[in-house]
Order: sequence, then structure tokens, then C-alpha cells
Amino acid sequence: MCRLSAEFTDKTVEAHFSHHILPRTKAQLRTALLFCAAFYLVFWVTDVLALGLGTVAWLLFACRLAVGVVAVASCVTNHLHPHSVGRVYLTASLTEIVGLLAFAPVVLARPAELPWHAMAMSIMVLVVYLYIPNRLIYSMAIAIVSTIVFIVVAVLLNRLAAEEVLSMIMLLALANGFGCIAARRYHMIRREEFRVQSVLKNLSERDPLTGCHNRRYLQQELLNMELSRARRFRLSLAVVACDIDHFKAVNDTYGHAAGDQVLVAFASLLRGMMRENVDSLIRFGGEEFLIVLPETDLAGATHLAERMRAALAVATTQIATGHPVAVTASFGVTSVNFAHVTARFPQEALIELADQLLYAAKNAGRNAVKALEFQGRPPLQLARKAGTHG
Repeated sequence: MCRLSAEFTDKTVEAHFSHHILPRTKAQLRTALLFCAAFYLVFWVTDVLALGLGTVAWLLFACRLAVGVVAVASCVTNHLHPHSVGRVYLTASLTEIVGLLAFAPVVLARPAELPWHAMAMSIMVLVVYLYIPNRLIYSMAIAIVSTIVFIVVAVLLNRLAAEEVLSMIMLLALANGFGCIAARRYHMIRREEFRVQSVLKNLSERDPLTGCHNRRYLQQELLNMELSRARRFRLSLAVVACDIDHFKAVNDTYGHAAGDQVLVAFASLLRGMMRENVDSLIRFGGEEFLIVLPETDLAGATHLAERMRAALAVATTQIATGHPVAVTASFGVTSVNFAHVTARFPQEALIELADQLLYAAKNAGRNAVKALEFQGRPPLQLARKAGTHG
């Protein structure tokens, strides 16, 4: 994490973080902008009390009203573009700039109250840093530039003694300093919270041995998401169930540590033949894995399974004792084409057919691939032997 900007150095991670907190950021921004705009308008009463209900007071009201209009427009814009992170930061910055610019005519029209204006400016600077969600670097730029402009205007008005000017500058510097420190800490805490949540989420979704997605993630998120997407765009979706043949013999002969090495190597081989960031590999249980292939028909999925089977058949895994271990695997392949299948079905039906086809490959002598198109109905029970896959 960058200490200066209080953001993730990896732009991709930062983008994920920004989109993750976007709904909360928009809600906070809406509340802050409307609240600040309302009080900005309410303070027009002080203009009337100080200047009377004349032309200058009405000009100041127009300036204050402009802040309210920009704040409301910003809220509407963010509502109409719910997924734009950049637009949120843009509207936050724009409203802050307009609000601080509108404060300048108030200072010029009521120069006798400069010490009070300095206090108001300090509060506005803290609001920019802490209460209006924005990137820290933008908040710093807006707050510091506005503070400098205010100090220049105060000096040009020549209404304060030298010691009063120095006190004012120190007060504003203090507001900027504490505001920046607090905002930076807040930004870093939120990102650290996101990082921890991401780690915990990853641990809950991944198999710790192979790094594959686990069964929980498949059943609760992945498969439903891919089925919904395929159904919406009338695409094909394939599922491949695969299981290492005679894996119990590997554990019995070489030990469970060697069996773990074989599982890791098997998962690595499968992952290396899949499309990165498109296909998904799931450790379904024990030595059984499931592959989810979006936008893939039965022929394509069967071809991939055959390539995987052949690659594993000629590969070996070097275990800790120095012995090469060779294994084979059986595959069950199914695919559903939503251009033809319109009936609703539970996701378990697709997995069950792939699993039954895997059993059929086992019963056919192992080291084989069995494939069948899913027609949208729960599959008939295919012949299978009792017991585990093996």
C-alpha cells in the first residue's frame, strides 16, 4: 500500500476495492453533500443580519444556492450512473470546489468578520478531508489550494494585525495537518479491512492444498452465476467431472504426503490446459475435480477432456522419496445448450449427470472419457458400481 496516497499500489486491486465500496461511498457522499448544501443555505441568515436584505445579500444567496444546485446535480448524476467510480470522485471534487469558491464572496462582502471566516474555513477544510468521500490526493489538493487562496485574500483585505494573520495561518495549517492525517488513517484502515476480508473470502472459497475453488463456492456462487449468464445470452455451458483412477492405491503404497503431491500435480496439469480467467477448476471432494467451461459445447468439452486424459497418462509426479508416480484419470462430460434448452432445472442435475458419466467411464475400464448432452431434465440413473470412484 502506498503510504503517500493511502491506496493500493496494484491498480487492479485498487479498482476492485473502489467498486467494492462504491454503494457505501455513494450513500455517504449523498448524505454529506445534501447536509452541507442545506447548512450552506441556512447560513444565508447571517448574511442578511450582517448586510441587510439588499442586493449584496441576494448575490450571496445566489452563490450559496449554486452550491446547493451542484450538490443535488451531483447526487442525481451518481444515481443515474450507479457503476461509475470516477464519476463519484469527480462530483465530490466539483462540489467541494464550488463550495469553497462560493465562500470567497462571503469573505469579501463581510471583511470585518475575518476571524470568524477563518474558523469557518478550518471547518470546511476538515469536511473536505473527512466527510465528503474522495481520493485523498484530490482532497489534499482542493483543501491546500483553497487554504492558500483564503490566506492571500485575508492578507489583501488588510483587516488583521500581523500576529492575528500568523495565528490564522497556524490555525488553518493545523486544520489541514490534522485533517490530512485523519483522512489518511481512515483510507488505510478501510483498505486494510478490505484486504483482510479478501483473504478470508479467498480462504473460504479455495481448497488449501491445490488452490482450486472448493465445493462450497461452486454450489453457492460459481455455477449459479455461470448458468444464469449462459441462459441470459443463450450460450452453451459444459461441466467436466474428473477423478484419479486407483488413487487409494497411491496413498496406500507411497503415503498420504505423496498422494497430496499427486493431487497438486493433477490440479496443475488441468489448470494449465484451461482458459485463464474464463474456465474454473473446483476440487469437488477427495481426488475428484470439476471443471466449469463457459461458452463451450459438448464437442469442445469432450476434446479438452481427451487432451487432459492423454496428457496425464504420459505424465509422472516426482514424490519426496524420489520415485516417479504415474496415474490416470477418468472423465465425465456434459454440456447444456441454452439456445435449445429453455426449461428450468436445478444446478445439481448438471453435476449429477457429469458424475454419472464419470462412473460410466470408471465402469468402462477407467482412463476414459464419457460424454452426453444435457437436455434440461434430471438425468436417468446410469449404471454404476457400488462404492467409491476408485
